[in-house]
Amino acid sequence: MALGHLHLRPPPSTPLAPRASIQFKQQQTLRFYSLFSDKIRTIHCPLPRGKFFTGPSHGYLYAASHGSLHLNCYLLNPITKDVLPFASTRYQRPFLVCMGPDPVKSDDYMAFIDDTFSQTMGFYRPRYWEWTYVQMPSLELNLYHACLKGAYYMSEDETGDTVVVDIACGFSFTVPSPKIPASSDHVYFVESAGKILRIDKQLNRSFAIYHLHVEGEIGQSRWVKTNCIGNQILFLDLRNGISITASPSTGLRGNCVYYLESPGVLKYNIEDGQTEKVPCPFKTGSTWLVPDVIDYQPGTEVTRLGTSQVLPLLKGQTTFSVRPSEKLYLYTSK
Repeated sequence: MALGHLHLRPPPSTPLAPRASIQFKQQQTLRFYSLFSDKIRTIHCPLPRGKFFTGPSHGYLYAASHGSLHLNCYLLNPITKDVLPFASTRYQRPFLVCMGPDPVKSDDYMAFIDDTFSQTMGFYRPRYWEWTYVQMPSLELNLYHACLKGAYYMSEDETGDTVVVDIACGFSFTVPSPKIPASSDHVYFVESAGKILRIDKQLNRSFAIYHLHVEGEIGQSRWVKTNCIGNQILFLDLRNGISITASPSTGLRGNCVYYLESPGVLKYNIEDGQTEKVPCPFKTGSTWLVPDVIDYQPGTEVTRLGTSQVLPLLKGQTTFSVRPSEKLYLYTSK
């Protein structure tokens, strides 16, 4: 079975994930900074205070609360204020390991473990309102994980090898570690322009980037080093990353890596290996968000996730539609 042909269930005509009709008495204020407009945007979140938010992603952030016996999990679109609660799970306190870059409008999974840290992982697909539990061949409690294109990727601490698991059927295989310097600080897995990338962050603020090459049998997969990702831009937080396409509307050049490092944002140029600081009013950042952009179209309905509806009103407007955006914001919790 080739990696590019992992089994995925066809999208249903009517997605199963319901929206929440929840009234919260308290709200939380979120702050976002745009690299494109150099402006800070403050949004009043419809979830109660005490929630923490995880990304990076397109459209939705994962929201959960600290300290409660039972963890209440949501997906929140901070632009539209859309709140998607989770289907019930057998985990009492699910701990998010990683999430796909677009968990709502695609087939991306979100990976969870419970507080017992067993060898079983729970994979949740918001679009289908369903959980899948997989017995893992091994489970490292590090930060080097990703859910991409129906598969789960994990880097082993001791060997640096990558364990790849087909979530639908539980089939797994191992990709040998590339020859990386001993000074590697963090490993990221990102889907970029249809390719699976492994990004190794070095202690000297440089990056080694590899794409997954599949040739013949699945066991022959290997990481191949690359010095060019074309017009793609990688955005990394402290745990995961996403990729967007550079264009005149983004105002940013491709073949670069933007990442968070106190006190701010740094940019690494893959071509010349140079690192520079990016002007940013936030001293610390939490994650990246590619928001849905609001287009005001009075008198029209909105198609979202396969269903037509009129979304909540904003000041002075009757209805609005939502479209994907190439813009990107840095979210901070402080």
